[in-house]
Amino acid sequence: MVISTWRLATWVKGLRNDSGNRRNWLGIQTIGTKSNRDGIGCRVKVASASGLAQYFTVNTAVGYLSASDKRLIPGLGGDPIAKLVEIRWPSGVVQRFENVKAGQVLKAIEPTQ
Repeated sequence: MVISTWRLATWVKGLRNDSGNRRNWLGIQTIGTKSNRDGIGCRVKVASASGLAQYFTVNTAVGYLSASDKRLIPGLGGDPIAKLVEIRWPSGVVQRFENVKAGQVLKAIEPTQ
């Protein structure tokens, strides 16, 4: 909920989304062992069961003096699984996960090789 008191006005405006979202998603948290601990710089490809491919880079810099969530949260639409999650770590290691169920956070720990 967002509450605004613009110019110390006596009114309060609230915004709330009650409609919900019945679409599927997948959270991806990268944890580095050889690379940096947060996996900053990882290149991630997510392919849904319907064939849609999405590409992401793990990054927290979004603006001046600000930061953002390190996790990636791609939408999968109506697909119940991500057919492929491919992570290219800054160390050069490539990691693949297949048939990952939607609605969860995948904790990807960088392999040693």
